[in-house]
Amino acid sequence: MLVGRTRVPPGERTAASRAIADRLVSLPAWRAARTVALYAAMGAEVETAEVARRALSEGKRVVWPRLAASGQAMDLAECAAADLVPGPARSPEPPASAPAVSGRDVDLIAVPGVAFDARGGRLGRGRGHYDATLSRLPRRVFRVGLAFESQIVRAVPSEPHDERLDAVVTETRVLHAGNGFGDGRG
Repeated sequence: MLVGRTRVPPGERTAASRAIADRLVSLPAWRAARTVALYAAMGAEVETAEVARRALSEGKRVVWPRLAASGQAMDLAECAAADLVPGPARSPEPPASAPAVSGRDVDLIAVPGVAFDARGGRLGRGRGHYDATLSRLPRRVFRVGLAFESQIVRAVPSEPHDERLDAVVTETRVLHAGNGFGDGRG
């Protein structure tokens, strides 16, 4: 899956990322959200710059994950995308000086992944940071995976600690967890 994603030309990835942003911002959960947690794309992941731009233009608060000094769960902090710095795992994250934000203040969190399924399953990079972070968020927080259509599989492996998503947004459809692979073009 990782290799397949890198074979997509950068221009196509950017266009697909914009289409994903269009679908994400049309969701009722997005419209209702006041604070959104985004990730900064690494490698060939779905880009989130357009999502961040739209959030700010709509008056939403944008927060980003950063690796915590201890434990698996990531902290959330507020800063401009331009202020993100390389973290311990080389992923862009807020600097230490960025103010922390409680997970109780988040309304929607967008997460990356290697593969996703229509039941809300997500296969990450294997470190467990997002599962630990999602497990600490209130259940009312809308959890959405951002994925290219090529990342959707029939089923991802699941373990007891894996956290399910409420939806997965691709460039062609929205898969609401539990709705199967039907049209899902909402």
